[in-house]
Amino acid sequence: MKKTIIYSCIAILVVVLVFSFFYNGFLGIQSMTIQKNGEPIKAAKITTEKEKIKTITRILNRSNRIMDHYEFAYNYDYKIQLKYKDGKTEVLYVHINFGTNTALFVSDVRDSYKIDDKQTNKILELLLN
Repeated sequence: MKKTIIYSCIAILVVVLVFSFFYNGFLGIQSMTIQKNGEPIKAAKITTEKEKIKTITRILNRSNRIMDHYEFAYNYDYKIQLKYKDGKTEVLYVHINFGTNTALFVSDVRDSYKIDDKQTNKILELLLN
């Protein structure tokens, strides 16, 4: 009986640790707005489709968190504004070609996230179409 309780506690602890390691906190997004750098606000595209938001949220939650802060010699390529169900907003500045086959998503309220080009292109495709 004691072994079962100990094994159960260890299993729960492992699940919690794995979840916290792979989860970046993007949850409850109501809408997303994308704007290319240099374009007027009127050209921004708003997405409220639940399937698109769910797919993008999944990609963002699986991205690699970066604690370092960078200074850029160039401006961002895209700006993505996330509007949450509780009324809060967050802006992600997308720097394409940040590294070899990667893009950098810099948040205005939390850390930065590195995403591979395949996933970045999927996010941009979903938001721009």
